[in-house]
Amino acid sequence: MQTKFNHHEKNIVICFIHILFFTFLFSQENDHSGGGNFLKRIEYNKRIWEHNYNFDSKGDVEKLFYGDFNAPVEFFFSPSSVYVPEVPCGFRIVKDTLNKTFTLEIKYISNFREALKEAYSMYPLIASTSIIPVTDDRDPIRIQNRENIKKASEAVLKLYTVDSRSFSVSYPFAEKLYNKMVSLIANFKARGIPPGIEDGYSVTFRTVVDDEVWSLRIHMPTGTAFKMSDICRQMIKDAKNNQMDEAIFIKLLDDF
Repeated sequence: MQTKFNHHEKNIVICFIHILFFTFLFSQENDHSGGGNFLKRIEYNKRIWEHNYNFDSKGDVEKLFYGDFNAPVEFFFSPSSVYVPEVPCGFRIVKDTLNKTFTLEIKYISNFREALKEAYSMYPLIASTSIIPVTDDRDPIRIQNRENIKKASEAVLKLYTVDSRSFSVSYPFAEKLYNKMVSLIANFKARGIPPGIEDGYSVTFRTVVDDEVWSLRIHMPTGTAFKMSDICRQMIKDAKNNQMDEAIFIKLLDDF
């Protein structure tokens, strides 16, 4: 027995199909696709051993920036390894114990390239004179270069200069940024297979939800994550130039 639809019912069905189609397209456009690898973690925020806070999702530079606790909102930008003007930078939102005042802390490495140059001058990489590519892990040059990279990476952390700037921000701004970052991490979805991107920048979004710390690290983000990282990077740039305008970013986050 065939079911017949009247004209009104047909219009409802067509409208419903259109909604599903455009919702699917919107989802696809906002998913992470064509970018690099990512890592999403949800863990306990605190521990009863070692440190009071769980810093497993933080790299060495992030620990220089935010090594005392996990803030409600944290963002970190790690630049490309090639020579570009960007430097490691980030921000976090800090609130007082009474949740009445909120502070935006901007942090960045002001001597990033200079420190790297000095560290690798102390532990230089050795060029191979062989016309055959060195691929054997037992090769002495390869072993020495790995050791030098490790030593330079440790030395540079002591050479970095971390500059900070702090700004008082309103509760509506802090709440809006927090909610958007929680939503970004919770709803993040990647599609396809990541291309073989060897260079490029990475970003990390981190937030605390109840007793958990949520983090999302993405290499070369796309979709919604790219839009959010752009807002965060612009926030850092404006704050460094003393041009931070909450109203502008509240509007950007509303439209996000």
